[in-house]
Amino acid sequence: MYLVRQKHIYNFLTNNFRLESIYCLTSICIMLVTCLPPFRSLSSISASLKGYYYVNYFDLGLIKRGFIGSIYKIFEFQELFSPSILVLLSHLFFLIIFGFIFWIFAKSCFKDWNNKQKIPFYSLFTLSPVLFLRLGYDIGRMDLICLVLSLLTIIFTTNNSYSYFSKAILISLSVSIQLLIHEGSLLLYSPLISCLYIYKYKIVIYSKFKKLLPLLLIPLLVGLTLLFFGRYEPGREALNLYLNNINSELDSSMNVELIHTLKESFIHGFSLLTLKSFFGGSYIITIYYFFILYLVFKFIRLPLYLKLSIFTPLLLSFIARDHTRFLAASTICCNLLILISAKESRLDCPRFFGIIFYIFLFAIFFIGPWGIGPYDPLPLIKHYSF
Repeated sequence: MYLVRQKHIYNFLTNNFRLESIYCLTSICIMLVTCLPPFRSLSSISASLKGYYYVNYFDLGLIKRGFIGSIYKIFEFQELFSPSILVLLSHLFFLIIFGFIFWIFAKSCFKDWNNKQKIPFYSLFTLSPVLFLRLGYDIGRMDLICLVLSLLTIIFTTNNSYSYFSKAILISLSVSIQLLIHEGSLLLYSPLISCLYIYKYKIVIYSKFKKLLPLLLIPLLVGLTLLFFGRYEPGREALNLYLNNINSELDSSMNVELIHTLKESFIHGFSLLTLKSFFGGSYIITIYYFFILYLVFKFIRLPLYLKLSIFTPLLLSFIARDHTRFLAASTICCNLLILISAKESRLDCPRFFGIIFYIFLFAIFFIGPWGIGPYDPLPLIKHYSF
């Protein structure tokens, strides 16, 4: 009787509501819960992240990570709110945008699948500790904005309605803008986008390379410019004075990001790197990561170079201490690659999706979002008493 009732509920939901709408609303609720009080307080927003919304090219010259602050200054958003409110509202905006475009894309990727086949993958996305749960929790970080831009670029690249040249223009602009937002984006989602373009147009690239070369040089020029001229030369004291004059909440923000050289970052980051921290700082994180890797390498029928592109975020662990964050970015790339493979009809449906699979997903989900570094890999764990 219980099984019959469950079947009726399942049939009612799938027949009267679009499955993607249910998962979309659920994922947005997850993101909102994890970034709003009482789950997170305004005081918990990192002071170092607030500076991203204020440093700009008009006041500080051509500096690293000044793109968002420059846009906000043009529209005078900084005059309307305190730093904490501005960061939270910005985060909420990009969260909702990401939630909608993710599920719109997922719907197009799995359009030829029936609901029974979709549900395991949709549950995998929704209950992931690094997608909606962590994106909501990690308030204010530029990774979310870069992810939104990357997802839009992936959607455009997989759409066969546009020419190879139009897609090359968009990819060049997308990668360049992401570099201006955060130069680390070069290793986050850009390699996956580039490999996807190579997969779609490998033959065309060979024959039209001279035509595409100027577009390829734009991100390269942007990256080199930031590398050689992106530091704030007046130094830490001048930067602190500028930010404190705006608001005391910005005290000491962006000191490392705008002052340190790449060499200094490498020396500091590499000295803190261990095998345990490289894989997230927790065996729970490591287990889930290898579970996702198993799905990618077992059931996705795409070229090896596309699969290898998911590992590039891990290279950032050699120049920064945010090891868990970079493993999370790699895991997000795995989820994006699952979507891409479904869109390209290169995804096999595993037969082992059963009760154990869902128990595992729910257990990982309720443990909570991943943190930033191995010093606090699973922030919610400290609130549990075993």
